[in-house]
Amino acid sequence: MDSFKGKTAVVTGGASGMGRAMARRFARAGMNVAIGDVNADGMAAVVSELEGLGVQAIGLHTDVSDEAANMALNAAACEAFGQVNIVCLNAGVTGSAGRSWDLTKKDWDWTLGILLDGVVHGVRAFVPGMLEHGDGHIVMTASIAGHVSSAYSGPYMVAKHGVVALAETLYHELRAEKSDLGVTCLCPGFVNTDIVAATRRRPAGEVGSVQDELGGKWLDFSERALAGGIDPEIVGEQVYDAIVDSQFWLFTDKAWDDAIGLKNQQILSRQPPTLGHPSTE
Repeated sequence: MDSFKGKTAVVTGGASGMGRAMARRFARAGMNVAIGDVNADGMAAVVSELEGLGVQAIGLHTDVSDEAANMALNAAACEAFGQVNIVCLNAGVTGSAGRSWDLTKKDWDWTLGILLDGVVHGVRAFVPGMLEHGDGHIVMTASIAGHVSSAYSGPYMVAKHGVVALAETLYHELRAEKSDLGVTCLCPGFVNTDIVAATRRRPAGEVGSVQDELGGKWLDFSERALAGGIDPEIVGEQVYDAIVDSQFWLFTDKAWDDAIGLKNQQILSRQPPTLGHPSTE
């Protein structure tokens, strides 16, 4: 895309963190913005902020794990603004943490429902209409965890690998269909958001929370790492630039390049994987 003013962006998980930063950046470019989130207070604050920037904005309670909620968000955006040009499938959680065999089916279903099914539902809800008018871009929030893995966060790792695969698949399908729609697979490293703290606030043993002591240690590490991560506003700028440049892969930094390269070497040499670690350089 090379023109933004007066067009429409939809951002799921837009009430905070990276989603809020994306919404702000689109508003500064003159776009109408529709926010989908389950955080009513946060969503209302973002909508008010965007309107203060001189654009039109709406918010709709959206549980992305619910297919109908995604369809309703698309319908609301189209009713308010005519059509959707950019959709950022960004809603996310850290999810249930612990030994893969200790996590219940509900733990797995809840986390995968938001992180993976939410993106699948988003593709099904938004892409058909975007194909009809042919002017747009889809951004899927995956993660470095879609390329390297660690222990005690199985549902998160599985979901993010799935989002990477879906982004690649959609890209190939759109090219085969001779469509001009763009696709960006956003793979953040450590970004200073509230996503881990939100998991910690869930009562112990509740679905989506820490389920054992090793899951707790993984969450402790993640919380410290994210607190030292980059500002979400930087990611908002990176997403905007990626859309302008029709860029598929978007990594927020180069800290994980060596770990990704090592994993690819291990695959080609048929070696077992090692834990992925960021570079300290």
